[in-house]
Amino acid sequence: MGLASRRTVLAAAAGTGAAWLAACGPQAPGRGGAGGAGQGGLETHKPVTVEYWGNSPPADGKNFQMDVFDAFQQKYPNIKINYGATKTDGQGVDAVAAITAAIAAGSPPSFVRFDRFQSPAFAAKAVWQALDELAKADKYDWSRFAPLIVPEAKGITDGKFYALIQSTDDRLLYWSKEAFQEVGLDPEQPPRTWNDLRQMAIRLTKRNSATFDRAGFYTEYGQSHYHLFGWQQGGGFQSEDGKKGPLPLAPNQEALQWMSDLMKDLGGYGPVEDFRKTWGSNAQHPFLVDQLAMIYETNGLAATIARYRPDMKFGAVQPPLRKAGDKPLTWSGGFGYNMVKGTKDSDVTWELMKYLIGEDGYTVGDEGDSARAKQTSGSFVPGMSGQPELDKKRYAKYRTNIAAVDKVPDIAVPLMQYSRVREPSIAAQNLWDAVKAAQKEAISQQKSAKQALEDNQALLQKALDDAWANVPK
Repeated sequence: MGLASRRTVLAAAAGTGAAWLAACGPQAPGRGGAGGAGQGGLETHKPVTVEYWGNSPPADGKNFQMDVFDAFQQKYPNIKINYGATKTDGQGVDAVAAITAAIAAGSPPSFVRFDRFQSPAFAAKAVWQALDELAKADKYDWSRFAPLIVPEAKGITDGKFYALIQSTDDRLLYWSKEAFQEVGLDPEQPPRTWNDLRQMAIRLTKRNSATFDRAGFYTEYGQSHYHLFGWQQGGGFQSEDGKKGPLPLAPNQEALQWMSDLMKDLGGYGPVEDFRKTWGSNAQHPFLVDQLAMIYETNGLAATIARYRPDMKFGAVQPPLRKAGDKPLTWSGGFGYNMVKGTKDSDVTWELMKYLIGEDGYTVGDEGDSARAKQTSGSFVPGMSGQPELDKKRYAKYRTNIAAVDKVPDIAVPLMQYSRVREPSIAAQNLWDAVKAAQKEAISQQKSAKQALEDNQALLQKALDDAWANVPK
């Protein structure tokens, strides 16, 4: 197949032209040819090269996936794994443009690391290889995964499995006890409600003659996504049948207006955003260097603190409630590994995907990450694999003996009972973009909350209509 026109590829990436994308993609072969994993195992398999795209490889050194790939290739020297530089695990239309174009051009990788929320949208385009037959042949136990996140690994239109779950998380509020103490707040009493959050954020914000020394809180950094505020207010972003995007619902408007008003209270979007542009990462993460006093982040921030500033005095707690008495609520995301439909030697790719998310793979990858943390005189904290029984072993093995750090998994794991996932959507990348665009437009005062939601609803609804109209028959 020749290269598709830029215009057609972009249409497919935006959630339109789904039938065209499916028709142009390579068709799925059988499970494996002679010498496949099902006929003698990988040890006797013909030489094979597997191509992986996902999280971009580091500029120097290694990461989790590279460590696991090395171990797999040592075990099976006849299997070569190419780690592609193309990133595929971002959110939104632009983030999936590269993999969309590669599939349309007939030159995709064997498998990818993909935002699990967006996986069902691509399954509906017939882009992924269904994993059910491979799993059935292996008697693969899907019950290892946390029930909350399993639907994101399945297709919306057919209920088949298309992803092996690689990770999950939930959102917490982190607060700097040092900053609290500095301004006279009780360092052991984080905000419990939105009103607490607002009052404390104002008090913790510290200005100088030109800009800010510290922001008390910033909705446009970390995991302070509008989604959680909307849900806590009683809103939502897609109808139950997945065909409507009711962004301008009254609770959605109320939540977004609250966020917009908070930004005004903190000094306005422009000045705070200019301050944000001075922030760094890792050892210079704004929360670690007192440029940000409170932040919504996943349980993964504990690993950054343990590695780069293990002596920091901080706490973590469930996200503040809309009002006292409300039920706790957080939300979970994460990634999965998806096999591209038509992948040659799909049996080998399946075995590699299983190894990556299995206990042996996690043992190898965790040891590598732990060694890298020690190189910076820090400690290692595992993330959530999405497999509760496996995670119990991992958290027990890697206790840091840093009280504040070790408390984070103890808070985050039980909080999963109060978590939710984003609305499953056949136009997930467009839904993400619409919610985030409305958030930015309202908070930056470009538009009222109502106008921002109405404008982005129109774009989302077109994407939903096109996606449903182009589901392969």
